Amino acid sequence: MSNRRKEQHRKSAGASITTGLVFTLAFGLAWGVTGIWPFIFPMFFAGVLPLLEGIRRSLVYRQRDKITPRNDEALGEKQVLQTAKAEKGLITPALVALKTDLTMEKAEKILESMAQKGYAVMHVNDNGRIESEFPEFMPQLEG
Repeated sequence: MSNRRKEQHRKSAGASITTGLVFTLAFGLAWGVTGIWPFIFPMFFAGVLPLLEGIRRSLVYRQRDKITPRNDEALGEKQVLQTAKAEKGLITPALVALKTDLTMEKAEKILESMAQKGYAVMHVNDNGRIESEFPEFMPQLEG
């Protein structure tokens, strides 16, 4: 879903909450002042239900926002691993960016994270270029 559509949905959830509160308060006040029972029905259907639906949608969007970064990180790691396997275990952020849809900055962050976790080893070669080595994808020397 595009950022613009997400923002429209969030605004819609906020509008439902606002509308629900206004109608709940208006019909609740009318019922409280007059004591006429029929005000309960519009208060419930025009106020309470939209309010609850707006709260539900707001919570769903908030939960999706929490989940999305984790999925993006996992997808990025998978792309890095696929590149490492294709390149026989030795890659750079530039190579990952070239072969995947990750930016060089994101590729570098993922490679550093994987090295910190012990999944890769970072080396500086003779030219000063930082390379990440994934031993499980490197060809085994037969001796």
